[in-house]
Amino acid sequence: MTEEVSTLLVNSSLRKQYEKIHAVLEEKKDDLLQKLKKSSKTRLKNADIEEKIQKLLIRDGDFFDALMRIKDEIINKEDARYASVPYDRIFNPKVRQLFQDSEFQKSLKQYVNRLNELLDSSDFFSRDSFSYYNAENVKKTLEANGFFKANHSVLLRNKKSATKDDNSSLTIENDSELEELINSERNKVSEDAGLRKKFQAVEKKITKNSDTRDFYEYISSNPQYLPELIDIDLFEEKTWKSYIKINQESFLETTDFFESSREQKKEIEEEALRQETKWEKVIDIFNNRFYVSFTLTIKNRIGMVLGQEKLPQLSFDFSEGEEHQEINKTDLLSVLSTGEKKALYILNVLFEMEERKSAGEETVFVVDDIADSFDYKNKYAIIQYLKEMSEVPQFRLILLTHNFDFFRTVDQRGVVSYKTCKIAYKTDSEVRLEDAKGINNPFINDFKKHFFDDSLKRVASVPFIRNLIEYTRGVDDRGYNQLTSLLHWKSDTSDISQKDLDDIFNDFFGADETFASIDNDKSVVQLIFEQAKSELSKPEGPNLESKLVLSVAIRLKAEKYMISCIADSRFVSTITKNQTYALFKKFSSLDDVDEDVKKVISSAVLMTPESIHVNAFMYEPIIDLSDVHLKQVYKDLLELSVN
Repeated sequence: MTEEVSTLLVNSSLRKQYEKIHAVLEEKKDDLLQKLKKSSKTRLKNADIEEKIQKLLIRDGDFFDALMRIKDEIINKEDARYASVPYDRIFNPKVRQLFQDSEFQKSLKQYVNRLNELLDSSDFFSRDSFSYYNAENVKKTLEANGFFKANHSVLLRNKKSATKDDNSSLTIENDSELEELINSERNKVSEDAGLRKKFQAVEKKITKNSDTRDFYEYISSNPQYLPELIDIDLFEEKTWKSYIKINQESFLETTDFFESSREQKKEIEEEALRQETKWEKVIDIFNNRFYVSFTLTIKNRIGMVLGQEKLPQLSFDFSEGEEHQEINKTDLLSVLSTGEKKALYILNVLFEMEERKSAGEETVFVVDDIADSFDYKNKYAIIQYLKEMSEVPQFRLILLTHNFDFFRTVDQRGVVSYKTCKIAYKTDSEVRLEDAKGINNPFINDFKKHFFDDSLKRVASVPFIRNLIEYTRGVDDRGYNQLTSLLHWKSDTSDISQKDLDDIFNDFFGADETFASIDNDKSVVQLIFEQAKSELSKPEGPNLESKLVLSVAIRLKAEKYMISCIADSRFVSTITKNQTYALFKKFSSLDDVDEDVKKVISSAVLMTPESIHVNAFMYEPIIDLSDVHLKQVYKDLLELSVN
């Protein structure tokens, strides 16, 4: 099966059935190959044995087709004549190179021709019907069955006798007489001077190379195999068939299961074909909801409808401008963006979900940053599908994400409930889960409500109120400029009172002017520094308001320090934008600035802009930022101020 078929087309149940059949078949094959490895005494790996048998026994088809081709032959085979042949000693690559030598082939043929002449002249042996091998087998069979012990005898008729009445026959009445006859006839052959001369020519070629001496040692002790070497490929085939014959039980288990599994697989494939409507539903969901540079279709729809093809295949129609071209999956992946590759992967997820939904399976889905790397169009397509999943009674979702925008969206679309959401925090000693907070509009839902009675949230509100005034009244508004002086060290920063801050709040929100801060005896900047210092001893956690106050205090401390070092009020008064960076650039150019001091100021400059300029839509950096680092930077700044 193709990757598309195995992962997308067959439903979960059918795929498991299909995979189980393959697993059992592979198990039986491996067992057979292991037995053949042992019988052949080879060092070949199972995969190499499989490949050799396939190539020897069949041209087109796989290993199982090769086994099926010889099944009847193995069943009807009377013996395993070559089962004792040690495979590696005869069929190693160096020996095969030897047989490609024309001189060696010529010498071998001369030896075989002379051997056949001697066998033909033997009184009782024949090269075809009653060879040494047959005689040895007859001897072993008679001994094993107690033939002579039962007072039976064997009448051997001389091949040269003309009639049955000819007295050129020999009666064998015991095991030793039969063995003596076999040895006598064998010696007549092996001691023939002509044959020995022919063998010496073969021997000379074999022993010339050290890699073939092992072959020589074996074949010189078993010369009966030399005639087989005239066609070494055929001899190798016969040898493997002999190995298979002595492992016939395992062989038949494998081939019988292969035959029965073909019917089972056929039924599964037919059922997979009936899944076409489900497939089309998933493809329609993908094509209609996801914005990618390719369109999915079922490539072989007509062949499927006509029954000419069993399984659908995916086609990828790649689009670039007005050009359209069908492209294979490998080439497609090379041109897709990361987001588009993820969208293609989600196709697998969609099909799995649809199958589980239709089957009514109880399922827990763990979804980890699924929308990462997607543009907003595809991100919302995923969220829409997650929403549909959340409405399936038997589905449960656990969503993991670092993306706060994604978090807010799944909350607003009703995919999750804010009350069930947690934020994970890792400290040096533990990983802690806490209820999610500070993500769903914290200013409106929390800070604003406690502006007058909670000093920490009062200070944390300053960036929000400043943003809101900027959007509605512009940068020339007096309140906007006063709040800017609480985020940057200006000439009036120290003079802004709690009443000034109350007035800005009451004026902008139309609140009752009787509302007043609980800290009227302090300037706002004093309150900022006090609150920042008190936060240093608090444990690590979400602490959005704490991080905001620390960030504001860090910037003010850093700018104040740089201004004191620069000591040029005229330069400072000319700065109209990006004050922190402008100060740092001037500060870094001073000759007498210590490098360690510069590192502290640099840390403050680099991390606070994203933390301070926040609004209701984008303040992820400060939520994701560890307050441990913020606290350390503020401690370093306090140390600089003291020094």
